[in-house]
Amino acid sequence: MARAPQTGFYYEPLAERLALVIEGTAYPSDDHWAFVGDPMEGFTPELARIECANRWPGADPETLEVEFNTDFDGLLAEIEHKHDSDPMLDGKQGEIEFDVNFLLQQADALKEMAAGLIAPGARDLEEAIEGDPSVGDAIVRANKRAGPG
Repeated sequence: MARAPQTGFYYEPLAERLALVIEGTAYPSDDHWAFVGDPMEGFTPELARIECANRWPGADPETLEVEFNTDFDGLLAEIEHKHDSDPMLDGKQGEIEFDVNFLLQQADALKEMAAGLIAPGARDLEEAIEGDPSVGDAIVRANKRAGPG
C-alpha cells in the first residue's frame, strides 16, 4: 500500500473521500490520492473541502467528511517493526559514534583560524590611508610628468 510523502489532507476523487494522512503512513485505500493541503501551513478542514470542490467539479464540500486514522498503537507497532528490520540501524537505537577528541581538535583549529581573520581596527585603516597620496598629490605629479605646456 502506498504511503503519504508528507502530512496533509488528501482526496480520493473516485470515492470522494477526504482524509488527513500523517507522513509515512499508508493511505486509507489503494486508490489514487491527491494532495490537497498542509495543515501545518494553516490549511483547515474547511479549506480542504473548498479546495476539493474547486479542483474536482461535482465534489460537494458540504458532504465531505475528513477521515483520520486514530490507530496510533498500530502505527507505533509498524514504526518499531520497520526500525527493527532496518539493516542500516543494526539494532542501534539512534546512537551516533564519534570521536570527541577529534572534534575538540577541530574546534581548536577553527578558533586559531578565526583569530587570524580579525578585521583591522580604525587606527590601522587611518594609518593605511595616510600613507596613500591624496587625489591632489596625484594631479600635481601627473602635471609635472606632462611638462610645460
